[in-house]
Amino acid sequence: MFSRATLVDVFSLFSNQTHAVLDKFFFKYGIEEHITTASSKENKALAAVRYLIDNPDSKGILGGNMAYEMVEEILGFYVENEYYYDENSGEFNGYPKLKRLLLKDGFEIRDGQLVRMVDSTIDYIENESLLLKLLDKYKFSIAKGHYTQAVNAFTRGDWAACNSQIRTFVEELLCKLAEDITGNKFSDSHSARTALSQSSPKLFYPEWNEWLNNGQGYFETFWKRLHPQGSHPGLSSENDSMFRLNIVQISILEVLRRYDDFKMGK
Repeated sequence: MFSRATLVDVFSLFSNQTHAVLDKFFFKYGIEEHITTASSKENKALAAVRYLIDNPDSKGILGGNMAYEMVEEILGFYVENEYYYDENSGEFNGYPKLKRLLLKDGFEIRDGQLVRMVDSTIDYIENESLLLKLLDKYKFSIAKGHYTQAVNAFTRGDWAACNSQIRTFVEELLCKLAEDITGNKFSDSHSARTALSQSSPKLFYPEWNEWLNNGQGYFETFWKRLHPQGSHPGLSSENDSMFRLNIVQISILEVLRRYDDFKMGK
């Protein structure tokens, strides 16, 4: 639902309320017993974050996900106050990363309301967690480093750096996968990607139009889309970077699942 970083920023913002407001809010949601040992407002907010992280399926007062209901209500306190929220930029004063953290989680502020960007069963946070676990499992540390730098660049609003790191992440990982499966070293990444459609096992499926060796298969056009202007793409935008992060996460996670099946003998 929400990443740890998003929850920390939201509840840090909320900690500027009085003790009475915080206590009433947490009592309303039935988690006051998890907050009472905290003395400062900041620690109360952090205790609430810990509870939500440890209890991701907790239900809120309206029967929905508690984290969503709490974040929605908290942000509602601030979005109509120009001292805290800039309607034109969509950013919260003092928390410049919060807009992009919400966007990365699949949410945005629209007409003063917290809304999902797209109705979808795709869980970005769950998929990212699995992606990182598989990168760790097979010790793809360099690829993981590039992915982490891409996410960090997105969070700070550096779209060009984000896009560059995304492409480098994909290139590094696919080369390592091809080398492990075939036992060969590749002088260029295109040869490595081609090998993944011909290796045993294949990680790209020609029969599913994933690699047609004519530039029109899914993973061929996927690679072109990552940087349509080459390794130095110039200016980009928030929506473009978000799109690239999403297609990379979904597509590369599927490739890693296939690789994991191969390594596990399935």
